[in-house]
Formats: sequence, structure tokens, C-alpha cells
Amino acid sequence: MSPEKTGARGLALTAIKRVEKDKAYLARLIDHYQNKSNWKEADRRLFTELACGVIRHRRLLDFYIEQILDRKIRQTDLTTRNLLRLGAYQLFFLTKIPARAAVNETVELSAKYARPLVNAVLRKLSEKSSELKSPDQIPNMLERLAVKYSHPDWMVKRFIALFGETEAEELLAANNQRPDLALRVNTLAATREHLLELWAKKGIKARPGNFSPFALILESRQFPGALPGYQEGWFAVQDEASQLVVMMLAPRPGEPILDACSAPGTKSLMIFQLMKKAGRLVSADLSERKLRLSEKEASRLGLQGFEILAQDLTRPLKSPEQFDKILLDAPCSGLGTLRHHPEIKWQRTPEDISQLAATQKALAKNLGRYVRPAGILVYASCTFTPEENQEVAASLVETGEFQIEDPGPYLPEPAQVLVKNNILQTLPHRHGTDGFTAFRLKKINR
Repeated sequence: MSPEKTGARGLALTAIKRVEKDKAYLARLIDHYQNKSNWKEADRRLFTELACGVIRHRRLLDFYIEQILDRKIRQTDLTTRNLLRLGAYQLFFLTKIPARAAVNETVELSAKYARPLVNAVLRKLSEKSSELKSPDQIPNMLERLAVKYSHPDWMVKRFIALFGETEAEELLAANNQRPDLALRVNTLAATREHLLELWAKKGIKARPGNFSPFALILESRQFPGALPGYQEGWFAVQDEASQLVVMMLAPRPGEPILDACSAPGTKSLMIFQLMKKAGRLVSADLSERKLRLSEKEASRLGLQGFEILAQDLTRPLKSPEQFDKILLDAPCSGLGTLRHHPEIKWQRTPEDISQLAATQKALAKNLGRYVRPAGILVYASCTFTPEENQEVAASLVETGEFQIEDPGPYLPEPAQVLVKNNILQTLPHRHGTDGFTAFRLKKINR
């Protein structure tokens, strides 16, 4: 499939359907289609805007559609309901697209049997938009927030319990913002100042990150692969909070280091960069296929030379050596990454959190055995639930083998304000980054 055959709207529909039906990862679908060399920049932007926007605002779109539709939207077939969402998103959020074009282009994508329905619903949405009930009119506070900001009820309830109603609403709103793209400068090949100067000359807006000395924030809406310096390996895509987690580990040249649950290898490559490619780095994950994704990126960045290890990391390692440092960025609920991965809102369940916490504790317990005495284990997750963070760190401390250290001295000065009670925590609505929680644990030297 290509934009020439289906248009950006057609490809967006395909991506949206795959996310709903197959629980596909939206970012990977976008990367897959974005890497098509024959895309026009306008097509890239419209495709990404539609695919992300429909999934990000799905519940609110359904709320509006069901005021016109003569049934619940889930009672329509997969293609039809997502065409309705696609058209409604253009009508309510993309005001630069004329309503007539939004309706007609969406109807054109419909199967013959569904065209009368899609046409009628979208035209009524356009004509009666000012008459539609607003989510602000929903009397129940939890439901009102859940519909307005397109989150499941259980997630809103958890956010309120963690942050209080006012801050929870700020977080819900932040989750629906299109994030600026954060990049990591490959300091073995370039400098931040050089890239800023190069891009400024070409009219590309970027600024230094707020917390990491390696971070650049791209303010221009641009495909990373089209940026000057990409082919030369001068930078990589990496959120600023993710960079701070690696800096907490404080990798040094010559150290033996394990990056656990590492696929697709973004943090491994930063670790190897900070090691200046000197020492032994093992990048380990359950999926060899995902690990192999890092090899192409390593080649682009000139960061080849580390090992990959494919195995279940809750089981004894194939080679039982000990490491000076281990980074465990554990598989988690991902609630801190909803800006980048809005599909998580519709794929995650409350039961997942307790199941993931059990896996995280098993990973931490097993990998803790491979940290040498006085060595370091950094435990991190891209979420903020206590079950997946404080309770996992406590399970290591309770063994009597680890103690939590203050990570502040290992972070750049601007990031030290993010540490409270020896915990690094970043939040989208406060810091403009992904939501990470991280602990630096030192193995007690007996």
C-alpha cells in the first residue's frame, strides 16, 4: 500500500484498524509507512496526524458520533466505525480542512454498503456541531474527565488517586498533546551546538533539552530521517527522561554492563556511547527479533561492538558472570508514554498492572544476583504506579542485598530537581517529558 494508491487517509485508516483489531503498536506502523521513500512531506504529516489523532481522541469522537448514530458505535463493523472516527476527527480537530472535503474524502474510502451511513452521519456532525452535547455537561466527574480527555474510566480513577483531581486533569490533558520530538546527540560524532547551527541555517527549529546535555528538542514538525545529520549518525531519537535514566547508571569506559529488557536498544546505544565503545556491554531481551532492530541503528550511529543476548531474563543467565552495572528498564504499563503511544489507553487493563508487577519483581530478583558487590542496579519504568516502582525497589531492599542511593550526584544539575526521596520521577504535565520513575540501587558489599 502507498499514498499514491490509497492516500494518506487510506493508510491512516489501515493503521487505525490494525491498532484496534491486532493491538498493533502505532509508532511501529507509523515508522513502517514513514520510511516509504516516495512520500511527500504533506502526506507524511497528514497520515501521522490522522492516525495518532483518531486513536488519541477516540472516546471523545465516539461521544459525538453516538449523538447522531442510531446505535452504539461498537455495533458497527471495524471499518465503518473507524471511518466515522476518521471523518469526525477532521471535522472537530483539523479545522484547516474544509468540512466538505473531510466528508467527501472519507466517504470515498467507504465500502458501498456503508457509504450512505458514513455520508449521513458525517454530514449531520458537520451541520449540527454547534448543537451537540459537550462532555462538560456530563454530571459525573470521573466520566466527564474520561470522555473529555479520551481515557478509560479506570485509568482516570488511578490518576486521581495518585495526583488528586486537579493535577490528574492536567496529566490527562498533557497525554493528548502532540509531543515535540526529543533527540539524543551522538557525541562521538557531533556536538549539540553544531547540529543547532546546521539546522538553524536550514530553517529547522530546535532547542537544547531542559534536563539532559545530550538532548535536542525538535520544534519543527519534521520526519527525523529527513533531517541533516541523520544519515551521518549524528543523533538518535530518544526522550529526554529516557536519557536521564541512562545517566543515572553512569556508564564508564571499560566496565562490564548489562542492559536488561533492552529492545529495541535505544538505551543500550546511549550506554555504549557514554562508554566510548570501550568495555563490555551486553544488550539483553526476550526477543531476538527485536534485539536485531538495534543492529541497524548501531551501524548508522557507528556504535557497533556490543553483544546481544536473547533469553528469558527471569531465568538464570546463560553465562553467569557478574556485572559492574545493570540497567533494568522493565516491561511496564507504559502509562507515562501515552503522548507517544496513545493506543496504550485502549489496550491496557487494570489487571495488567499487578501481572506486570509480578514480572518486574521476578526480573529484579534474578538480575540482582548478577550485580557484583558494591555494583549498581538501576531499576526504571515508564509509568508511575507504586506497584510497578516503589514496591519493586522495596522487594530488592528487603532482601538485605541492596540499598537505594541518591541518584542526584549522577544527574546533570538541571535534572537534580526531579529527584525526591531518592527517586527520579518525570511527568508529562510537569516536565514535558515521558513519565519515568527510576531508582539507583547499590549492592551491599559484605
